[in-house]
Amino acid sequence: MDFTPIIPTELSSGNIIQELLVLSEEVVVKSAMLEANYNPIVISAIRDMLRNVNSYYSNQIEAEGTHPIDTEKAMRKEYSLDDKERKLQMLSVAHVKTQESLEKSITQGTNPLSKNFIKDIHKIFYSQESMDNFLTVSNETRTVNMIPGELRNDNVKVANHIAPSYDEVEHLMNQFESLYKLYPYMTISQKLIYVLSSHHRLVWIHPFLDGNGRVSRLFLDAFLHSIGIRGYGLWNISRGLSRDVKNYKANLNYADMIRQGNQDGRGYLSNRGLEQFVRFMLKTALDQIEYMSTCLKLHSLSERIEKYCYRANASFLRINPLPQGSDKLFKALLLKGEVQRGEEVQEIIGMKKTYSSKLVSELLDRYYLVSDGPRKALRINFNAHFASQLFPELMPPEKS
Repeated sequence: MDFTPIIPTELSSGNIIQELLVLSEEVVVKSAMLEANYNPIVISAIRDMLRNVNSYYSNQIEAEGTHPIDTEKAMRKEYSLDDKERKLQMLSVAHVKTQESLEKSITQGTNPLSKNFIKDIHKIFYSQESMDNFLTVSNETRTVNMIPGELRNDNVKVANHIAPSYDEVEHLMNQFESLYKLYPYMTISQKLIYVLSSHHRLVWIHPFLDGNGRVSRLFLDAFLHSIGIRGYGLWNISRGLSRDVKNYKANLNYADMIRQGNQDGRGYLSNRGLEQFVRFMLKTALDQIEYMSTCLKLHSLSERIEKYCYRANASFLRINPLPQGSDKLFKALLLKGEVQRGEEVQEIIGMKKTYSSKLVSELLDRYYLVSDGPRKALRINFNAHFASQLFPELMPPEKS
């Protein structure tokens, strides 16, 4: 048993299917365009916010999402009194922290395809605070305590998919690392096809007793991060998958299909099934890029910031009013990336030193601004409430 073909190819030439390459190139080009209007510091702030969003949607696919506002509270150790809600908060925090750790590791040159890296995803995720609540795994015959990062030692069936025998997993993971190796001569568009194909194949191998869906999407994010798609992180694919979860799961299942005759490739699994899955993933990526492209138009985002401040001060948003001049400072940060405290803030908001210091202090306390120290420059922070109003439909409605 193996998971070939590793990418969908033309039957005659063995090359990647041309239609998929065209779609892939469109993803790469449109993704890069998302960075066009923004300072790198603002781009970093949006990426930080989207990790929280990514956590919500990846967990929502497993029917266990908690609102990004509640995740943000948990990061500040503000937990729900409800035990179930608290556990879901910790699950989301674990996802965010794991994604941050993986991105740092990739930046330092770690190979995302290595078996040890994939095991580390599972280990890092399930070793986070309070994640021991999710280590007990039950099936029809027994209950076991899963060890974070260890490959499964039992056979599993998920819906209609009978995963490979547990004694084949080690070999399949070694094969996975070898077959999906990328080479410098490949274009980013070609690499993207490999990345999306590998997501299904990792789900198909099902290397762990539990958590394979989350781990496979964290792996997908890390692998995408590693291939150098400009603009990646200003959109995330998990939102698109969650919003169309029925088709996501249907396409995963379709790609599980074994080869259907001589016109369906030369591998053990269906070339046609993998082609349909990759096409679905590329179209989902395009949909998310186009959505964020609309959200990130500089002029309209600036207008939404102004509207947010007006609505907050008119008591429409159920939050305390923002200090006068907040909108001017936010819009300046949107353009500049960061501003210095003191005279620069005073000049932007047109207020004296005492008031500007008070404004900065309040906006820092309320997580609208961040800074590396009491004398360091200020940066905008898209906290979950702020982001939910600035980026329409990015998040679910806030609970009443």
